[in-house]
Amino acid sequence: MTHPTEIPKILVSKRDAALALSLSVRTIENLISRKELVSRRVGRRTLIPVSSLEAFARRDHASPSPTKRTQAIENANEPESAAGEDAAAK
Repeated sequence: MTHPTEIPKILVSKRDAALALSLSVRTIENLISRKELVSRRVGRRTLIPVSSLEAFARRDHASPSPTKRTQAIENANEPESAAGEDAAAK
């Protein structure tokens, strides 16, 4: 009896993509929605090309942009501007 040769996958599921990148499925979904990962719909399934995963893994990734809440907190903690201090001194 002959054993069938294993064909390398070209497309993988969101779950397999998450395992390959050591990320959560939700993070994979976010990357797809932000167009940082290419995906294909086949019926009800979302499949990601392995080449897209490899390209994503090779890229540098900026830290996520701050939310409005964290920006408001940072602005509240900043000292007043020099212009405001000059006006108060007069």
